[in-house]
Amino acid sequence: MQAVVRAVVFDLDGTLVESAPDLHAAAVRMLAGLGRPALDLATVTGFVGNGVGKLVERCLVATGGEDGLQAEALAAFHRHYAAAPTALTRPYEGVADALAALAAAGLPLGVCTNKPEAMARRVLADLDLAAPFGAVVGGDTLPVLKPDPAPLRLCLEQLGLPGAHALYVGDSETDEATARAAGLPFALFTRGYRKRAAESFEARFAFERYADLPGLIRDRLAPA
Repeated sequence: MQAVVRAVVFDLDGTLVESAPDLHAAAVRMLAGLGRPALDLATVTGFVGNGVGKLVERCLVATGGEDGLQAEALAAFHRHYAAAPTALTRPYEGVADALAALAAAGLPLGVCTNKPEAMARRVLADLDLAAPFGAVVGGDTLPVLKPDPAPLRLCLEQLGLPGAHALYVGDSETDEATARAAGLPFALFTRGYRKRAAESFEARFAFERYADLPGLIRDRLAPA
């Protein structure tokens, strides 16, 4: 018998929004300020998923080495990204309608991301996605990042559902590991920033279109 899902929590970058173009733009500006060569979009996209600090570190390593520049580079990245975090970022097709359908079905919704919390909230607000979410936990909300399960568990606590059986929706290996560590079912959005083949993920189901998500949750996870 399937456990009843009582909430749905989403990752942000690569799951709800295609944010790599803005992350790439900030990274290119950061590197230029350090006299480093630019990296292409595909390379920077491959660095997404483990927090801003790791993204910046990977950019430095890929362009000559960290060389004690991490703090300076991270500050520059934050400055450039905060100047225009949604200039190129857009929700994936069907996200708003899927969120509305899930909320109408009575499922509390949350966001658990490794993006800093204030920036995550700004991106959601800029793209008119904030309203359905009762909780947003970011990469600096706690001292630990995903795949540690603590941020996901905190998100459920903020939804008023500590220990509830929830679905975590994400696009990457980090999200898969987070759900596993929290003991929750995982749904894979296949158009995001994963590095492995979709078939290799331990997911309750995978989906390519947000139009399909409410029905998949209803049919496969029997929400109350």
